[in-house]
Amino acid sequence: MSDPTLFRTRPGNRRRLTPAGEAEVERLAAAGERSGWLSPLAYNLTISHSHRFVWYRVAKVATRTIRHHFESHDVTMDVDHAMRIRYPLAAYADYLTFAFVRDPLDRFVSAWHDKVVDNNYYRFEPDQLERMQTIEEFARWTAAQDLAAVPGTDQHLTLQSRMIDLNRVDLLGRLETFDRDFAEVCQRVGAPAVPTAPKNQTAPGGRDRQVSDELRELVATMYRRDYQVFGYSPDRP
Repeated sequence: MSDPTLFRTRPGNRRRLTPAGEAEVERLAAAGERSGWLSPLAYNLTISHSHRFVWYRVAKVATRTIRHHFESHDVTMDVDHAMRIRYPLAAYADYLTFAFVRDPLDRFVSAWHDKVVDNNYYRFEPDQLERMQTIEEFARWTAAQDLAAVPGTDQHLTLQSRMIDLNRVDLLGRLETFDRDFAEVCQRVGAPAVPTAPKNQTAPGGRDRQVSDELRELVATMYRRDYQVFGYSPDRP
């Protein structure tokens, strides 16, 4: 165990540890890598050993398209659709890690259409389901959830930034530039050409782009971290 008193900052430079402190950090980091310690958080993962990649799956962001493409081109998915698992960091140090994200408002609209309007995925009672046909009502219900809790929050509503190991992701693609970004993934893992369009995208820019101020404000509040981390604008028309 480390001596806690080793961790001090330098006189006159509060941003850097002393040489002894930096050496201890390096020692601990090396020991951690050799031990194959697990990731501190759990993720939804697909892993291919033959093509050496780890895919952090983010629900409602082209997951069916990506999986279908790999499956159709004989890309073995040794860990296929694992849910909420931790993984040994050192074991995958030389694998490509990637994920895809999308505008939080579009993703929320897509989840509402798919899981509420088209299916009663959340098993609302009939009277509640009727109210949820109004997207603002569904947004108010969602706002009562802890969207950073995994497990604990449905994967279709969880913060995208919580579904990705942001400290270890090599390539972060966007649904808005899917063809280009997924082509790069395929090139780097040695898979065939990219498909032409995501299968589970509601429509370019979402089906309900003329949204109410209330909905825009609710989504901006719920997904503030996603907007900040991924650089989307909650005020985009």
